[in-house]
Amino acid sequence: MAKYKISIITLSFDNQKFTEKFVDSIRENTSLDYELIIVDNGSTKDTQEWVKEVSDNSIIFELNQGFAKGFNAGIKIASGEYIMMANNDTEFPPNWDINLIENFSLYDKVGMVSPTYTSGAGTIALRKSIGENQILLQKFGEYPSGVGYLSKRSFINNIIGGWSEDYYLASGEDADFCYRIWSKNYNIVIDERVLIKHEGKVTTKSKIPKWKKLWKKNARLFRRKWAFYYFFKYFARIYVRYRYGK
Repeated sequence: MAKYKISIITLSFDNQKFTEKFVDSIRENTSLDYELIIVDNGSTKDTQEWVKEVSDNSIIFELNQGFAKGFNAGIKIASGEYIMMANNDTEFPPNWDINLIENFSLYDKVGMVSPTYTSGAGTIALRKSIGENQILLQKFGEYPSGVGYLSKRSFINNIIGGWSEDYYLASGEDADFCYRIWSKNYNIVIDERVLIKHEGKVTTKSKIPKWKKLWKKNARLFRRKWAFYYFFKYFARIYVRYRYGK
């Protein structure tokens, strides 16, 4: 039985001022029973001590484990029914948790719910202001960036098995996460009622040298890994146009 309604996990790698804003927003704006887990990926000692003090539970790594391994470590110690996995350069609005969780009862086979965000590579969830709609995404289409993903702990552990650790350090994991959800015939929902403030690429630009080359390398890996689905989607579109003239 779940100990908490939600386990909220974020990664820390220095840039403490952003994590402080994230923590403050979670403490002030989360309505349901929750635990805050911070996984530190090799920050300075001062930041690591701060992480231990402000989190409900923490994991401290001496060296950077990257995005996927960091979140997977946090998932292993999480005890919530739901798990929110969020970037540390985000700020969450009031009642974000109630609104996002509601989607699991509104749609069939929901694997993950994404809020909208003010900055991110995935434009399908990029917004300037709060909306009113919940959007059920087309499978193997556009996907939301991994700014903040809410899923059930049982789904992560038993259906898709956490984040793929095939990708080095960071980038590509969010696309892979979404495609694995779809490959299990589960749905992804974007909830426009929740808009989180996102700074964007804070850790990437400041802590990962030559990050653009890394992104390209991981993007190639993603395309190779999911080539079949690209192929299927492409020819499905050709068939629809040929068969129905659309």
